[in-house]
Amino acid sequence: MLTRLHIENYALIEKATIEFGSGFNVLTGETGSGKSIIVDALGLILGERAESGVVRSGAKIATVTGEFPSPFATPAAAAAWAETNGLSELDSDLHLRRELAANGRSRAFLDQQMVTLAVLRQLARRLGEIHSQHESLVSFTPAAQLQLLDRFASCARESAATAAAYAEWSACDTRARALQTEERLRLQQADLWRFQADEIDAVRPLPGEDSQLAPERLRLAHAEKIAAAASLAYDALYDSPQAALAQLKLAARQAQELARFDQAATPLLQRLEGLRVETADIADQIRSLADRTESGPARLAQIEERLAALERLCRKYGPTLDDVLRHRQQLAAKLDQVENAERYQTEATIATAAAADKFRRAATALGEKRRAAAARLRKKLEAEVADLAMTLRFEAEFESGDVAWSPTGTDHIRFLASTNPGEPMAPVAEIASGGELSRLLLALHIVAPAEPGAEKTLVLDEVDAGIGGHAAAAVGRKLQRLGEHYQVLAVTHLPQIASFASHHLQVEKSQSGARTVTQVRTLSPSERVAEIARMLAGNKTDATSLRHARELLAAHAATPA
Repeated sequence: MLTRLHIENYALIEKATIEFGSGFNVLTGETGSGKSIIVDALGLILGERAESGVVRSGAKIATVTGEFPSPFATPAAAAAWAETNGLSELDSDLHLRRELAANGRSRAFLDQQMVTLAVLRQLARRLGEIHSQHESLVSFTPAAQLQLLDRFASCARESAATAAAYAEWSACDTRARALQTEERLRLQQADLWRFQADEIDAVRPLPGEDSQLAPERLRLAHAEKIAAAASLAYDALYDSPQAALAQLKLAARQAQELARFDQAATPLLQRLEGLRVETADIADQIRSLADRTESGPARLAQIEERLAALERLCRKYGPTLDDVLRHRQQLAAKLDQVENAERYQTEATIATAAAADKFRRAATALGEKRRAAAARLRKKLEAEVADLAMTLRFEAEFESGDVAWSPTGTDHIRFLASTNPGEPMAPVAEIASGGELSRLLLALHIVAPAEPGAEKTLVLDEVDAGIGGHAAAAVGRKLQRLGEHYQVLAVTHLPQIASFASHHLQVEKSQSGARTVTQVRTLSPSERVAEIARMLAGNKTDATSLRHARELLAAHAATPA
């Protein structure tokens, strides 16, 4: 749901901040005031391409910013979507921004992160749809038509089962094809894999073996230096006439003599005794280290040879010994596939056939439910548009013959309609009248409303084209009903439609100095009466028009929303 739209230096708008509410929002104003500018600006943040020359004269850049509550069911779902599209964490309220430079360049941002138009359009499908006489209608694409029919048919369970069965079949089919395609390549490479496996097996490396042998090699290679250093350290601590231990004993005797005359020397005597004991222990450990450090040329040669063999493996299959061992495991798996290729192929073929049968059953059940729903949709839709100044024949046509499998099943459909008696049925996107398209779209969304909690923004421009009187009131009433499931934003010239809205916004064009500016504001109750009066009779102050406007608003406000 769109909560706020901020526009700067776009067409005739110097600066405008528009607040939107839930339910049915209406935009009104004099012809040429700039109502379509608002719709076009909203389209920019939903990923539509920018037209040249829309930057306000004298400005270097135009910006459009929209605020939407997050359309994701959970923070985890939002985080997963962001990660998939290379974005950092998203805010709970999303800020979409488009910047258009006077030189024609355009940039898009989502929560201050630059994104591509493709990512923006992907997100926009969760946020809203714009439908006008001058644009192709998003909801009339074949994929969206199928989604709408599924929504009407309440077949979420069957759709989920079909999608799961398709994913299972696709995985099995991919594996079976891969086994067939790669079998010749595996046979060609089998000799190389066996050679590599034999080369690794000949060395028989153990996990972490090189890390364990390296310290031992270091000790054996420097055994003489270790022994010499240990001997000198032992002499300095214990064995020489000036050894540290002898000096500590002398110091302790002198401290003992001091303690006879001054008790303050007693703690020093205790500390010296501790140093003497610690020094004796260190000297003993150094002697033990020297005793067990023996030169072993044979063992050193053995370790050098072993490490050299491990290093050769690491150079070829590494860089680390763990990488070598992982490569050996991969070789085992590849050789197993070569040696048991026929068994694996048979298993894959059986699994693919079983998954295909499961998918066919799920898709058939889904298709049957869709076809039954299509007949109900036709009747309900034709009844819904009966009071919208339209004559409608409608049909959901299912494509016959072999149809490519997909997560949505095996059904490809298109909506056909005729709005003129005697005229043949044609795809709804080819219907000539934009107003009829918008009203047909309105009826479709009413008979197949969005799921609870998915309050997308639905923008209907010129939904009132070619109608008036009773039909206009019917359109307004249906837009009010549609507001129970969507946030609806409609542009209209008809007071009968505007009077049903929950939120009324007025677009005005005025002079500011030598410049023309367009402004948008939310109308107070009294201002709304005046605007409805203007729409009724072209006069905001005429007593009769004002009275009629109040009656109209009161009557429609009492209509159940």
